[in-house]
Amino acid sequence: MKAAALLLGLACAVLVTRAAAATSPARKGVGAQKVIIKKASPVKKTVPAPVRARLPAAKTVQPATAPAPATPDASYDERELIKMPSPARLALRAEMRDRMVALDAVLQRLSEGKVEEAGQIAQLRLGVAVWWNHTQLPAVAQPEQYMPPAMQTLALDGYKAATDFATVALTGDRHTATAMLPQLTGSCTQCHQAYRIR
Repeated sequence: MKAAALLLGLACAVLVTRAAAATSPARKGVGAQKVIIKKASPVKKTVPAPVRARLPAAKTVQPATAPAPATPDASYDERELIKMPSPARLALRAEMRDRMVALDAVLQRLSEGKVEEAGQIAQLRLGVAVWWNHTQLPAVAQPEQYMPPAMQTLALDGYKAATDFATVALTGDRHTATAMLPQLTGSCTQCHQAYRIR
């Protein structure tokens, strides 16, 4: 509608310009007149009352509440410091980075509807099957021996949750697998809120 009004306005401007040139002051002996072209006012679209009555009312969407972000406090960190030698700390950090990459891949596959693939990734890279991977490292680089029992329990709970998620996801049940995501990430959150390694 706006494009048609614009074209009509341009056509009128061209016609007025041509008419003004044909009756120039030199030929007619009349002073030039100023031509003012006004923009057409936009047409308001209104919905007839019977149609408005049939339209559903707009729903108000409330944002999900999230916990307040952690505030950095360099002077005091309430988390328990777990002391371990550098090789064990590096091995644990490498494992955590790999778990984050795997978790991201799981979420991507779920969002794409590739539920079975999400289950395979969880099973092979996050589940109980990888719990003992550190035993292949030299003894000093195996972090489990430096973890307190409560920390080991949280970590093992995370591996178990990933295995449970994988078991469901491998069946293709997207709804149940998605509902299990908080269990998959919950132990990670609890562990990182309670413990630190540096």
